[in-house]
Amino acid sequence: MLLSTLFVLTQFIVNAQETKSPKIGWFITPEVGAMFLDGHVGKTIGASFGVQLFKNHLKVGILSYGRSGPINGATFSTPAHNDMVYKGKNQLTLRADHGAFGLLLAPSFNIKNVAFDIPIMFGTVGGGFYLFGEDRETPDGRRVSEWENELMDGRDAGFGSTLEFGLRSFFPTKIAGMRWGMGLHYTTTQGWETYYDPKGEFYNNKLRASVFVHFGSN
Repeated sequence: MLLSTLFVLTQFIVNAQETKSPKIGWFITPEVGAMFLDGHVGKTIGASFGVQLFKNHLKVGILSYGRSGPINGATFSTPAHNDMVYKGKNQLTLRADHGAFGLLLAPSFNIKNVAFDIPIMFGTVGGGFYLFGEDRETPDGRRVSEWENELMDGRDAGFGSTLEFGLRSFFPTKIAGMRWGMGLHYTTTQGWETYYDPKGEFYNNKLRASVFVHFGSN
């Protein structure tokens, strides 16, 4: 009789532990993505991490992603500042890089076995335009950054603020605590401007898509 009671009690405790969601959980979500910019699609790499609150109904954490120059071959042309000449030419051919970093808030909900969240990120954005290839070998031996500053009136790069929101879906896998998913995001920037883009529209009011693997407490 005692053994039977202990067995039933043990099963009850195990079942309760399996069905109870933690009050505070964690998550790490590496991602790759695409930014739909004017005239081309930029490739991005990033990650988010943080805690899950209210039985996984709210994620709070940090999101960081960037459009790295080495994995983005698109080029952009502009005349040099003040009709300066660099290596016998006035027209500059540039590449661009970008990074965004900020606080992530993401209300979450489930529809059957698929999870969804609404990621909202606000933070800082930085990015600029730079010489590449043989143009990085300066004619007078000075650092290329000095030339970039002069050729672009000291505005080869800039910083501003960013606000982004979207919708992500998380699909289950056979591995506990791991999901894969896709997202669509709308990105805005404020106060970011450069010599090439004095109006600051390069990353402003743009769509971004992401594909990711999500690790976290269930």
